[in-house]
Amino acid sequence: MTEQAATGVDEPADGTPVHEDDEPLCAEARALLAVPHPDPAVHHEELVAVLRRALACGEPSAHGLLANAHLDHGNRREAAEVLMPVVMSRGRTDLAGLLGETLAAVGDHERAEAAFLVGLDAGDPEATNDYGVFLRERGRTQEALYVLDRAVRLGDELAGLNLVALHLEELDDPLTAAEIAEDLHDEGRPATLVALADCRLAEGRVPEAAELYRRAAELGAPCAHIYYGWFLRDRHEDLAGAEEQLRLAHEVGEPGAAFHLGRFLHDLGRREEAQPFLEEASWRGDPDAEALLEAEYRGLVDEWDD
Repeated sequence: MTEQAATGVDEPADGTPVHEDDEPLCAEARALLAVPHPDPAVHHEELVAVLRRALACGEPSAHGLLANAHLDHGNRREAAEVLMPVVMSRGRTDLAGLLGETLAAVGDHERAEAAFLVGLDAGDPEATNDYGVFLRERGRTQEALYVLDRAVRLGDELAGLNLVALHLEELDDPLTAAEIAEDLHDEGRPATLVALADCRLAEGRVPEAAELYRRAAELGAPCAHIYYGWFLRDRHEDLAGAEEQLRLAHEVGEPGAAFHLGRFLHDLGRREEAQPFLEEASWRGDPDAEALLEAEYRGLVDEWDD
C-alpha cells in the first residue's frame, strides 16, 4: 500500500482565521473549481489568472490554491516556484509539506528535505508526517521511525497509520505494530482504525479486519475507502464492492486515490477507463503512476514535467 501523505493545503494553518469576505479572489477561484468546464485547458488558464491576481493582492490562501492548480495540471515546477519563496523565506510552514512533496516529485531531494525540515522545526504535524514518508521512500528507516513517531505525538491524522505500516512492512515486526495500533485506537480519529485493521489482517483475523475497515470508511477516515476497496478485492474477490470503494475514495479526495482507482481498473483490463486516473496521479507526482504509464501507455509521460 502506498504511504499516506497529506494532500495539499490551500489556506494558512498558522492560527489566523481567514474569512471568505477577506479573500474575494480566492473565493472566486474556489467557485471556478466547483463548476465543470467543457475545456480543461481554458478552465485552467482562467483559474490561474484569478489566483495570480489573488497572489498580487496578498490573499493568504492564494499560494496553496495556485500551487494545487498547477499540480492538478501537471505543472510541478510552476507549483514549486509559487511555494518556494513563501516557505523558505517567509516561513509558511503550512505549505512546507506540499513544497517538499512537489520538489521530491521532480527529483530535487535535497531541496525537498530542506522544505520538510521547515515544517518539522516548526512542529507542523502534516509536514512532519510527510517528511517521515519521504524518509521511508529513501530507505532511511530509522530516521523515518523517529519522525513518524514525532508526527503521531503532534497529532497528525495519518502518521499512526504510516508508523504501523513501517513496523509491519520494512521492519517485519507485527508485535510492535499491533501494540502501537492498539494504543492509538480511537474512533474519534478513524485513521487509527485502518492501522489496527492492517494488524488484524496480518494476524489472520480477517473478520475483525473487515469490520475495522468498514467502520473506518463509515467514519470518514482519510484513506479508508482505499484500504477497504483493496481488502474487498483481495480477500473477498468482491470486484463490484472494491470498485465502489475506490471510486468513493476518489470522489472524496483521499490521498493517492487516483492511482489506486487507475491501478484497479488497469488490472481488470479496462485500460481506457484507467488512463485518466493514472494521468491525474502522475500529474501530482505519484511515481507508481508514472512507472505504470511508462510501461503500459507509451509516450504519454513525455507530455508532462520531468
